[in-house]
Amino acid sequence: MTVTSGVGSLWRGYRFLAENKQARRLAYVPSLSALALWALALYVGMHYLPELGAHFFPALSELSSGWTFLIDVLLFLIVAPAALLVAMLLTPILCAPALEHLVRLRERALGVPPRPAAGLWREIRCALSSQIGWSFLFGPLLAILWIVALVAPPAAVVISVLQFMVGGAWLALSLLDYPLSLRGVGFRARLALFRRGFGAVFGFGVACGVLFAIPLFGVWGLPVAVVAAAELAAQLER
Repeated sequence: MTVTSGVGSLWRGYRFLAENKQARRLAYVPSLSALALWALALYVGMHYLPELGAHFFPALSELSSGWTFLIDVLLFLIVAPAALLVAMLLTPILCAPALEHLVRLRERALGVPPRPAAGLWREIRCALSSQIGWSFLFGPLLAILWIVALVAPPAAVVISVLQFMVGGAWLALSLLDYPLSLRGVGFRARLALFRRGFGAVFGFGVACGVLFAIPLFGVWGLPVAVVAAAELAAQLER
């Protein structure tokens, strides 16, 4: 497995969603959920924050309409991006069932043998142990690179590239969590898969990192990445 196979899995994932009607419908779930969550968070922020401000600062309720309008505009400029961030953080969690169903559809299309029932608690345990394991592996690397960038500013460009590569690998392994947790694959087994298919995982992660850098791609592109991760996981386990 090569870097190009990891990058190509994204294109094949997109093509699968375009050709499979059931998968395409499920792919809309994260975007629609994120929009609903953003609207809800925005409403809550705009509705209740002024009341809290007036409660703690009574002088605000005595301001003229002009100042009140200005405060509302500033509040919106602060609340809108904060609400969007909350929506993007919650969307992958709330949409996990739809994303897992996409994994099953992709595996079925690839002819992957049906997985044995891992059980909910084993899936949760595998996911948590893996996330903690990757954090201990990649977290210190990113911290060291950050410190080196502070100590040696001339190397900042090179360090930024290395940080992007390390972050891309971490992102790829996080996306692979969807198919691997469903199959009950623990952290040690995932580490072995990562070593064996390093090139493909690295290529997949870098490609996802580039695309996820596009504003809002993390929401509408998530189904594509998850479907691609399902294919990559199937190749790694062969």
